[in-house]
Amino acid sequence: MKKVLSWPVYYQLSEIYTAPLNVIWFVFGAAMSFQQYHMFNLINILLCLVDVFLFDLAVNIADNYYDYLHGKDRHFLTDINPIGRLKLPLTDVRNLVWISYFISAIPGIILVYRTGWPVLIMGVVGYFIGIFYTAGPKPLNATPICELVVSFFISYFIMLVSIYVTIYGTYPLTWNLALTTLIRCLPLTLIFYALQLANNTCDLHEDLNNGRHTLASYTGKKYALKIIKTLIIAGLLFPIIVVLFGLAKWPLIFSCFLLPILWQKLKQFFEHPDKQTTYLQMIKYLSIFFITYIAIYTVLVETVQ
Repeated sequence: MKKVLSWPVYYQLSEIYTAPLNVIWFVFGAAMSFQQYHMFNLINILLCLVDVFLFDLAVNIADNYYDYLHGKDRHFLTDINPIGRLKLPLTDVRNLVWISYFISAIPGIILVYRTGWPVLIMGVVGYFIGIFYTAGPKPLNATPICELVVSFFISYFIMLVSIYVTIYGTYPLTWNLALTTLIRCLPLTLIFYALQLANNTCDLHEDLNNGRHTLASYTGKKYALKIIKTLIIAGLLFPIIVVLFGLAKWPLIFSCFLLPILWQKLKQFFEHPDKQTTYLQMIKYLSIFFITYIAIYTVLVETVQ
């Protein structure tokens, strides 16, 4: 257990370098809560953020563990997956998975105590999806819906929960709230879906060798790239729809102006989709849209009627 708890090993197993990105989702959730209800509950938002942050680390460790257990390709097992590459004891990694899940649940339990059973149900749903994304005989990450599930839960469901824990006890969770939140989040969800599909397109050969059949394995690389392009264009233009529905002020449309700028940068990925080079650049460029969209929305929130 001592080896897997060393910082260099934990850093790779948990992929903690991606976890701080969770902060922007809660900034957006808080902004939507304030816009629609003029409410802001810092304690509940922070509890929710810490819970998601810790759960994200636990899921990443579990992903590496179960991917190793389900893996069939020798190159993947020995050179790519950190468990094989770092020669980690499987028992210690498994124990770390469940300890991480347990620790992540602590702020969630406190949050349920402060709110109520609807948050418990939301939490159970979130944990179920996170755990069985890679666990079990037929994990979600080996299906053609894995990209959709990840993008939906990270870029929409988390925001809906953050809004609800803010308004709990004052306003109910309604279908109207769920729908308006979905429309506001769709630009982010579409781009996130594109990134997930791009990731699996780069991993297509590796996934097939390990028995994982994601959407890219059904469409092939050529059509997967076409879908990715369509999702990116739709996501970058969708702020116009958000404004037309009256869910944000017109300056939010300025985020659409990133389309021609980012498109030029993304051509490198479309011409040569590679996990270690052009895909990492793609994440960096599309993150500019995430930050710009949320920043503009947050700045304008007090002026939205």
